[in-house]
Amino acid sequence: MKKQNILLTLTFGLISFCGFAQSSLPFDEQYFIMDKFLVNPSFTGASDDIVFRASHRRQWDNLPDGPVTTLVSAHANIVDRVGFGMYFMNDNNGNTKTNSFNLSAAYHIPIGDQKNRQDGQFSFGTSLSFAGMHFDGITEQPNDPIYNDMETRVYIPYINFGASATYKGWMIGLSVLDIPLSYNAPIVNQYEPSPTFYYGMLGKTIQISEQFEIEPVVAYRSNFDEDSRIDANLRAKAKFNENAVWLGANYRMDFFNDGNESLSVSPAIGAQIGRMHMAFSYNIGLSDMNNEGNNGFTGSLGFDIENFFNPQFK
Repeated sequence: MKKQNILLTLTFGLISFCGFAQSSLPFDEQYFIMDKFLVNPSFTGASDDIVFRASHRRQWDNLPDGPVTTLVSAHANIVDRVGFGMYFMNDNNGNTKTNSFNLSAAYHIPIGDQKNRQDGQFSFGTSLSFAGMHFDGITEQPNDPIYNDMETRVYIPYINFGASATYKGWMIGLSVLDIPLSYNAPIVNQYEPSPTFYYGMLGKTIQISEQFEIEPVVAYRSNFDEDSRIDANLRAKAKFNENAVWLGANYRMDFFNDGNESLSVSPAIGAQIGRMHMAFSYNIGLSDMNNEGNNGFTGSLGFDIENFFNPQFK
């Protein structure tokens, strides 16, 4: 059994090493738990507060060295209509360890009421990501070419672009992520370059009453090659003055050249207590790979601070 777990860990570690090219930010796109500016820099400083978030994600909890991702982020509107932000990510997946640091900036143009941009705004932004990956594979067969043909350390800077608009409860966002700024062929078996990904999001906040709202969000990700993914999300929120509680769910499916596969369904729960935000999601895997690794979870904690940099946004 122990040997089987080791083999599974190595297998998933190798998948992660090659799959690192799928994104410099291997986090779960739980759009009601994570911050949207992580996948679209135009959301940097989109709110009126200074936004802090921290999250922890665990996949395949049956494996001793299954993927574990920790991420901390902060962003705010700093000067006039300009927002700045940053995040740091640490990802451990078997024998593969990745650290990413990102700096982002965005410019926001109010739509309609110039003094209340939350009613609607158009935003565009960019960010720089610095990703470093280390592979320290240990195998009983040191001459195995699958290990010897790999780079053990890779450092690559990426540039990202995004645009978004919000108006009367509608939200739409488009972004291009992981455009490499240096030679990156070693990322995938020393032959294939790291692909650039294209994200799209569309959502609507529907007010049922003053205290109750529902929010559907659909997201699509593709590298226009062999990897496409769609996320369907739904959240119901009940508000009580400055507090709120919500329930939600995420369904995810991958598309390939020869078909598609349901990946997961993830029920989620969250709460807002004043300026504090907390959320938890349990990932129920539906794919064949998940039969060995089992399920996982994502938890997040955040706090919004009144913006002392730019309290009078105009």
